[in-house]
Amino acid sequence: MFGLKTKPGYSAGQVLDADGFQLRLKVNARAKRISLRLDNKTGEAVVTAPRLRDLGQAVEFALTRRDWILGHLEKRTVAGLFQPDMDIPYLGSQLRLSHSGDRAAARLVGGVLSAGGDGEAYHRRIERFLRQAAKDFAETHTELYAQKLGTAGVTVSLFDAKGRWGSCTPGRKAIRYSWRLIMSDETVFSYVCAHEVAHLKHPDHSDRFWAEVEHLFGDYRPARQWLKTHGTALFGYGI
Repeated sequence: MFGLKTKPGYSAGQVLDADGFQLRLKVNARAKRISLRLDNKTGEAVVTAPRLRDLGQAVEFALTRRDWILGHLEKRTVAGLFQPDMDIPYLGSQLRLSHSGDRAAARLVGGVLSAGGDGEAYHRRIERFLRQAAKDFAETHTELYAQKLGTAGVTVSLFDAKGRWGSCTPGRKAIRYSWRLIMSDETVFSYVCAHEVAHLKHPDHSDRFWAEVEHLFGDYRPARQWLKTHGTALFGYGI
């Protein structure tokens, strides 16, 4: 099947050449089912099984998702550094990147984001603009949901994690967001803000937590599914 035959004797941590992608095998006793994800740092597909003896079945499952894996890996590879004439997603729309000549700082006019510089210098200026836009959006929506929750004094910052969208430290009232959320849909970014604010009250993913998210945001399921379906491609930008 796809150049890789399943067989008994697989081991946790083993990496298989699966005809176009690398497949890493993991065992997690807390897992309730076989799951598959992409590691945005290594570019590997990672399949996780609840028990060692389930690894053969996990490999078979991963191989049936080969087209999905290759499709997401291709999107991840194509994104890369920001450069002129590239179209990038931005809060549910598209921006065309252009070169501004002598002007250094990035500037958004209409649907065109322009900056000066070449290569990595150009990329840094575009990324700096996107980071500031992400910070502004996150601060505004975090404050909105924090007021609804009945709390104040929440600090917001950005991070560059490749695989996480946000994190919350309730004791410090500190929330961090991936700057790449600015390239998601506006409602998706807003959902992540509500999600992290809800963690200020419920530092878990219990039923009470999800009820709080729904109270703050409304029906969060479409936004959550969007991240599962399209989010991986966003982590390719800036590689």
